[in-house]
Amino acid sequence: MQGERNKIIRYALDFYIEDVNTYSGYKGDLIVKITTKDKEAVIAIRKYALSLGVKDIVVKHNPNLVLYELYCVTANEDVYHIKIEDLMSETNHKS
Repeated sequence: MQGERNKIIRYALDFYIEDVNTYSGYKGDLIVKITTKDKEAVIAIRKYALSLGVKDIVVKHNPNLVLYELYCVTANEDVYHIKIEDLMSETNHKS
C-alpha cells in the first residue's frame, strides 16, 4: 500500500495545501495527513483516494481556522504479514 500513499501525495501537490505528513499508525497502518484551507481540494483528494481503494479516510474541519485535515489510511501489508507469521510461529512452538 506504499504505492497508494505515494499517489495520494503526488495528487495532493496539484492543490494548495498547507502541510503533508506521513507516519505509521495503530497496527502498522500507513497514514497520510493533508492539511489545507481549500474545501475543493479535500473533496477531490478524498474522491481520488477512494478510487485507489484506501482503507479509511477521515476529514476533520476546524471552522475557526477554516482548516481541513484529511487523513488517508492504508494498510501496510508487510507489517500484518510479519505479525501473522510471528503469531503462527509462537503457536507452533507452544504446542
